[in-house]
Amino acid sequence: MIELKNVSFCYSGSVDFALKDIDIHIGRGEYVLVCGGSGSGKSTLAYLLAGLIPHFIDGELSGSVCYDGAETRSLKMADFLPRVGLVFQNSDAQLFNGSVEAEIAFGLESMGLSPAVVEERIIGAAKKLRIESLLGRSPTHLSGGEKRLVSIASVLALGPKLLVLDEPFSNLDWEGCARLKTILRELNEAGAAVVVVEQRLREIIKDVERSIVMEAGAVLFDGEPDQAKGAMKELRLLPRYRRRDMPGSPRKSFEVVSVKGLSYSRAGMEILRGLSLEIMEGEVVAVIGKNGAGKTTLIKHLNGLMRPQEGKVRIEGFAASGQSPLKMAGLVGVSFQNPNDQFFKNTVEEEIRVGLRLSGRDRPERLHEISILFGLEGLLERSPHLLSEGQKKRTAIASIFAVEPRVLVLDEPTTGQDGRFLEALEDIISRLAESGHTVIVVTHDLEFASAIADRWVMIEHGAVIKEGCGPEGIENEFFHQAA
Repeated sequence: MIELKNVSFCYSGSVDFALKDIDIHIGRGEYVLVCGGSGSGKSTLAYLLAGLIPHFIDGELSGSVCYDGAETRSLKMADFLPRVGLVFQNSDAQLFNGSVEAEIAFGLESMGLSPAVVEERIIGAAKKLRIESLLGRSPTHLSGGEKRLVSIASVLALGPKLLVLDEPFSNLDWEGCARLKTILRELNEAGAAVVVVEQRLREIIKDVERSIVMEAGAVLFDGEPDQAKGAMKELRLLPRYRRRDMPGSPRKSFEVVSVKGLSYSRAGMEILRGLSLEIMEGEVVAVIGKNGAGKTTLIKHLNGLMRPQEGKVRIEGFAASGQSPLKMAGLVGVSFQNPNDQFFKNTVEEEIRVGLRLSGRDRPERLHEISILFGLEGLLERSPHLLSEGQKKRTAIASIFAVEPRVLVLDEPTTGQDGRFLEALEDIISRLAESGHTVIVVTHDLEFASAIADRWVMIEHGAVIKEGCGPEGIENEFFHQAA
C-alpha cells in the first residue's frame, strides 16, 4: 500500500533531521502502532504517510515514498483524498468551519459527492462517535475532547483505505477511548489499514498487530507488539509511578481556593451549574469528568480569565475576577490544554524567562535548572511553535512553573508525554505540594491522577458530583463509569 525506502527528512529552517534512513512498508489491512519519546519523529512520519510531506510541508526530503507503487512526489494531494485520512495531533489545526456539521461535510463536498450522500455520511459518522448533539455547535465552543471526536469524525466520514491518527486518545474520556478502540478495530476488520501514533500505549497495545518504536528520527524496532516491550522499556515509554503516600485529608488547614455556587452559560448552554469546591494549601487535586463536563471552564475562572455570572471564586481570600493580571499571575498559574494558546515569544528561552522575571528569579542558573527539569535544555533557542506537541506542552508548563504561583493549574499535562517525563512530572508535583504550593490537575489520564493526587473531584454537567481520596477510589470510579 505505502512504502518508505531510505527516507530522511529535515524541516525547512532546521539543521536537524526529523527522520533518518526510514524503511517501512505498510500493507492493506494492517493495524500498526507507532510510538516513541517526545520529538522522536512520530508526527513527521504521519505527515509523510498522509502526503502532507512533500505537498504542504517544506523541507529536504530524500529517499522514496510510494503509494500503491506511485512515487508521492508525482501525485497530487487530490490523489490522496479520500484514500488516505489523517487526524492531526492538535485538533485546533484541523477544525476551521463554523459548525460541526459543516466540518464533517467539508471533505465530503470536496470529493464532489451528492448532497444526499454527504448528509448520510455526516449522520453516520456522528452516530458512530455519538456526537449528534454537537452537529449544530461551533467547534470553537467545544471542549478539547469534543474537538477530538469531531476531527476524527470528519476523517472517518471520508472512508479512507489508510487511516493515520496522531494521538487520537489524547483528551478523550474513558467512554470516548473505549468507543474509539471499537471503531478502529471494526475499520481494520473491514480491510482498512490503520496507523495509530500514540503515547497512551495501554489504550491500544493489545489491539494492534505490529509496533514501530522510534527514537531520534530513526526506527528502533519494527515487529510484533509483544517483542516491542524491550525497546519500550529501554526508552521508558511506559511510566512507573512511585505513588507517594496519600494523607487521606488535606495536609494543611488553610483554604487557598474557594468556589461557591459558580454558574456560567454560553450561547444558551449551561456549562457550570452552581459548582462549589474548596482546595487547601499544599493539596494536589485531580479534576476528572467526561468530555464537555465543564472542567476547562472552571479553571478559566480560577485565574480571572472568565468572570462568574453567578457565584464567587476566591484565591487566598481575594476575588479572582477583581485582581490585576500581575497579582493573579503570582497567585494562579494555568498551563492550558492547547499550549499554542500560551506562546507569544520567539524562543523557548524567552517563554521561560517571562515567568522568571515575574518571580524575580531571572538568573542563568535558574533557567538552566528549569530547562533540565523539563527536558528542554537542547531546545532553548528553538521557536516554541516549531516543536513537537509534547515539547510544546513541556514548554508551556515550564513557563508557568517559572512564575512559582501559589496555585499551579495543569490542564491535560500528560498529552504527548512519554513515560520518562511523566515520572519527572510526578516528582515535580510532589515537591511543589511539599513546599506548600497547591496543584490542580485536570486530566483524563486516571493512572496519572491516581499516582499524584491527594484527592479527586468528578465534574458532570457543570457540577461536582463525587469526590474521594487515594488511587483505589479513582480507579473504582473509572471502572464504574466505563461499565
